[in-house]
Amino acid sequence: MSARVLVLLGSSPWEGSVVAGLTHPASRVEIARRCVDTADLLAASAAGLAQVAVVGADAPRLDSDVLARVQESGLRLIALINHGDERARELLTAWGAQAVVEIDPKELGKEVGELVSLVHQLSNHGRASVKSEDQADVSASHVGRVICVWGPAGAPGRTTVSIGIADECANSGLQTILIDADTWAPSISLVLGLADDGVGLASACRRALTGALDVRSFQSLLRPINDRLMVLTGIGRADRWTEVRRSAFLTVLQRARAQADVVVIDCAAPLESDEEMLFDTSAPRRNAATFVALEQATDIVAVGSADPIGLVRLVHGLGELNDLELDGAVHVVANRVRESMLGRHPNDSVADVLSRHAHVDQVFCIPQDSQAMDHALREGCTLSEIGTNSPARVAITALVDAITEQVMSRSA
Repeated sequence: MSARVLVLLGSSPWEGSVVAGLTHPASRVEIARRCVDTADLLAASAAGLAQVAVVGADAPRLDSDVLARVQESGLRLIALINHGDERARELLTAWGAQAVVEIDPKELGKEVGELVSLVHQLSNHGRASVKSEDQADVSASHVGRVICVWGPAGAPGRTTVSIGIADECANSGLQTILIDADTWAPSISLVLGLADDGVGLASACRRALTGALDVRSFQSLLRPINDRLMVLTGIGRADRWTEVRRSAFLTVLQRARAQADVVVIDCAAPLESDEEMLFDTSAPRRNAATFVALEQATDIVAVGSADPIGLVRLVHGLGELNDLELDGAVHVVANRVRESMLGRHPNDSVADVLSRHAHVDQVFCIPQDSQAMDHALREGCTLSEIGTNSPARVAITALVDAITEQVMSRSA
């Protein structure tokens, strides 16, 4: 039986010879499509025309996102590189290629034979079952913890809590990186008074797609708040969300975890992934960064507003998180707790509601603290920078202490 392949090669001088070798009758390989560009490759992959994709390292517009989406369609991947190009070998291996073939024009016949053998070997395994997160599963290889701060729609205070957690982690002596991964309404740079110079998450993701996000370039994108707290600002404008691709954000997260003890991620509220209903092929996902952060998180802080509408949304949101079957420990936070809304014992009221309707055993309540919060926002700084032990800061510190204690108990 013939093995069916998709081919996307660049302008290397051996391109024609490789195609000729694959199409030779003795090879028993059928080229289902000789793709003209990456869009053609993605369309053919989604259509299920082949079991294996053969791509050249010099193919135009080839990046980690393209190869991740090809493999999500179930194809095995073989990459072709020029003789001696070790950088390309490392890059394509990191991007998930099951095999890398080095093409030397002096040994072309031998190497085309190796390629044909690999095509049959991989196609005999059937279509690949590739986990969506396997391109850069960072949780097993890096020690930095990931605290993902999420909350339902309605501005419950995700950014405020994210900044507070990152600030207190840094104050406790941990090297901390705060990432604004909200692709709907990024605001960390505004809250902290950082100039929006276009350098941040979008720049990091662009470099990650092409394999150019090394340690030095990642560090150059971080904005220092103090010696232990660095910030990767958001995309600036919401219409730049298409630059934050899943595979790219995984790489960004990998770099952050390699350089920090704790990575705190401020996420957007929506958990929908309905792009397949609007596109015939694999489409960019606006909420990809949120899903990556939740999947990779060691701890998930679910934030809701302490009012009737906010608590209902939080209950529903916790149900959505539960449906995702995430590995991270979930810590529930009620923000802006106040007697004027919930009566004389507001913490007890919140705990009772969430216990009865969401089966939550422990709730961390952050009190309404308008004076301190307004001061921090007006000055563009954190609560610790304005030198206050306000009720809100005390509550956030208790949350960070609890997360740290639970992490230590789980690892003991």
